[in-house]
Amino acid sequence: MNLYFNKIRAVFRLKLLVPLAIVLASGAGSYLIMVSAPKAKMRPPQVIRQSVETRQAALANHRVVVDVMGTVTAAREIDLKSQVSGKVVEVSPDFVPGGFFQAGEPILNIDAKDYELAVREVEAQVTEAEYDLKVEQGYQKVSAREWALLQEAGNATQAETDLALRKPHLAKAQADLRAARAKLEQARIDLSRTRIAAPFAAMVESKDTDLGAAVAVQGGLATLVGTDEFWIQASVPVDRLGWINLPSAVRPEGSTARIISGSGADESVRKGRVVRLLPSLEDEGRMARVLIAVKDPLNLEGRAGVKPLLLGSYVSVRIEGNELTDVIAVPRTAFRDNSRVWVLAGDGTLDIRTVDPVWKDEESIVIREGLAPGERIVMTDLAAPVQGMLLTGVDDGSGAAAQSVPQSAGTTTGEADNG
Repeated sequence: MNLYFNKIRAVFRLKLLVPLAIVLASGAGSYLIMVSAPKAKMRPPQVIRQSVETRQAALANHRVVVDVMGTVTAAREIDLKSQVSGKVVEVSPDFVPGGFFQAGEPILNIDAKDYELAVREVEAQVTEAEYDLKVEQGYQKVSAREWALLQEAGNATQAETDLALRKPHLAKAQADLRAARAKLEQARIDLSRTRIAAPFAAMVESKDTDLGAAVAVQGGLATLVGTDEFWIQASVPVDRLGWINLPSAVRPEGSTARIISGSGADESVRKGRVVRLLPSLEDEGRMARVLIAVKDPLNLEGRAGVKPLLLGSYVSVRIEGNELTDVIAVPRTAFRDNSRVWVLAGDGTLDIRTVDPVWKDEESIVIREGLAPGERIVMTDLAAPVQGMLLTGVDDGSGAAAQSVPQSAGTTTGEADNG
């Protein structure tokens, strides 16, 4: 019986010890693996710098360009009217809308027969008046001799003397001759007015008569537009006038301007000059009105590649204004939040600066304070810019941010800070 229980105890101990031994062996193996495994070395955290393109700031002079819009208008335009009445008997082949005339070139003729007859009639009156004057001058000599004899007989008053010498008769004869000559001059003037000529180099914008038509005094003949010069009436904000050179007694020449019409392949650029400031503002926009003169607007001189400016055209105008000296021009793309510029500091960190521009246009802003020559302006856009963030600068290859006078056509008006 005792032997049976001893066997049971031995089997129980064996079943208990074997799993325990396996567990102990596994634990010892794991411990040995952990102890003998290579240990990772601790490294300092890696510093990450974002790469950005930069441009070096530099002092330079900057020519202000005021971008505005304008309308082409005639510098000289008249309603040509007849000064005499009659029938139109001859017209020039160029007397059509769009026809050109040089100054003094004949446009049309009015029937001159009546006026030629009037001249001959008045010429006869002049001849008669000259005859009367000569006869009276003969009477003067006879009267003078007779009066000399009568004066010996007694005294006479001055009035009696004048009558005796026929002085009133002589004065009337002289006045009649002057009147006849004046009538002759008027008749000749009326005759000359039957020949209508261009008062200046002009283009026919519209015509109101033609061959065979009867015209009255002050009757309309045509509307003529001068071809030597057109004006661009440009609308300029009042606060920009100070940037433009307006003609004056001290400075007779105004600012130069570039007039851009059309776009793309049809774009044409003409040169002009500011000639005057109109005394009143626009009725609706309350903007100032400046006139810019353009010579030979229709290109009658035939210059290659120059397209004519047409009346009524809406054009872009770039007026060259005053020059800013010792300033820094920053590209518009580097101007952030309408008041800030990002600068790569000497220690490789981002410096977000608030600046106060003295001028803004479509392509650049101009700064007098807030940036120093040689500092690097960040050109790259940053998703989340933070003051002091680490950066690595790479020059963008565009050179220093210095003078930038825009040369391309544009319609965005520059902005001036007058504060």
